Amino acid sequence: MNFSNVTSLARTAELSLAEKGITSAKVVLTGFVVVFAMLILLILIIKLYSFIVVKAQQGGTKKKEKPAAVPLTSESKNVVPAAPVSDDGVSQEVVAVISAAVASMYGSPEKVKIKSIKKSNGGRSAWANAGILDNTRPF
Repeated sequence: MNFSNVTSLARTAELSLAEKGITSAKVVLTGFVVVFAMLILLILIIKLYSFIVVKAQQGGTKKKEKPAAVPLTSESKNVVPAAPVSDDGVSQEVVAVISAAVASMYGSPEKVKIKSIKKSNGGRSAWANAGILDNTRPF
């Protein structure tokens, strides 16, 4: 047996039960402090990275000036905006329904603009595509 092992065994044999409890509590407390300090450090690093990414994304987009608000008169309240015209064989009623659905989802028509509406090519249904996407999504 090694001499250092013998002396460490002798020292632990000399400690009372209370001293052993205090020593183990110190070790556990030190472990908690180290773990939580590292967690706080990781949280700060992730928040800093998030802040940098958001600033980089905002720096790339130019802020658009909002057009001046036009006061509503009694005549302009009854005017309905024209629906977007589609050249792909989609009727104007369908375009109007899609536009209304999108506007209701986003709360106001100023927040979203529909650029085009096209008929699907008739391949798989939307439900089949959703099922394939759900079953083949990586973990």
